[in-house]
Amino acid sequence: MQLIRAVSLLGYLDVAASLGLDGNSMLRAAGIAEEALSDPENRIPAGRLADLLEMSAAATGREDFALLTAGRRNFANLGPISMLLEHLPNLREVIRACIANQRHFNDIVDISMEEDGDVCLVRFALPPNLHRELVVDQTIGVAHRGLVGVSGGHWRPDRVYLTRKAPRDRLPWQRFFGAPVEFGSSFNGFSCSRDMLRRPNPLADETMAQHAQRLLGLVSVAAGPKPVSERVRRAIAALLPDGRATLEQVAAQMAVSPRKLQRQLDGEGYRFGELLGEVRKELAAAYLTGSSQPVTSVAGLLGYASPSAFTRWFAGAFGSSPQAWRSAASKAPPS
Repeated sequence: MQLIRAVSLLGYLDVAASLGLDGNSMLRAAGIAEEALSDPENRIPAGRLADLLEMSAAATGREDFALLTAGRRNFANLGPISMLLEHLPNLREVIRACIANQRHFNDIVDISMEEDGDVCLVRFALPPNLHRELVVDQTIGVAHRGLVGVSGGHWRPDRVYLTRKAPRDRLPWQRFFGAPVEFGSSFNGFSCSRDMLRRPNPLADETMAQHAQRLLGLVSVAAGPKPVSERVRRAIAALLPDGRATLEQVAAQMAVSPRKLQRQLDGEGYRFGELLGEVRKELAAAYLTGSSQPVTSVAGLLGYASPSAFTRWFAGAFGSSPQAWRSAASKAPPS
């Protein structure tokens, strides 16, 4: 089960009350015990949080509901790892530490960083089943608050990228991030300059960072290592837009040989091609219902060289054309 820290609900009850919503009733409706909020390190099912955010946004009519809750978070809410991050020499090392210790955040987000010349991209990959608008907003909103906090308020992204479709009113997103926001992107994350990430942290202390790293090693996390199949699914989702979601490329990203990776998948009862098809189906449904991107763009995001090839695959997988399926999905009552 995909789990997240209960701190993800920090401020939820206050935001709900400020909008005239009975937050406790909404928690019960989403299947979340109120007692779970008593300890920020408790773990709750990620799907229930997604349901809660969506129900709350619908009840209040606020598309930016998840941003409002993310705005209640601060750097200290990251948990024990915050003691390490605040003593690292710069934001580049902060992000590297987050990648190395991301199990201390939750089970649903994979963080990566790419440096290309003077531009750096920080990506936050979600499982295909959680490519939901409010989850995207909360994830990137909290990440933004964390990076701003650890930098002492000096970091700002050059641009914010969100896979979700554009809201009716974009102003709350522009205000929250303080940077241009690109909706309907192929990934979730930020871009910023290399120099910005390497700006020295005046609170850096190597000795304190070493102590914090040792203490962090003593902090247990609720769940064990992710199954290989789950890691492969996330790698496939990340590599699809570039057309590199092959067994060889996924194995290279996971630092194992293709033969060893397939043996590991065999041990869990999966074949690579089966996982590739499942991820494509989940992402196709998410993109067609959760974004306004044209079918040609969705085809590219799923690794197809031509829209016609995507349409043929989609018809075989879903029983209709992408356009017809999207139209029917838009008219279906919410579940």
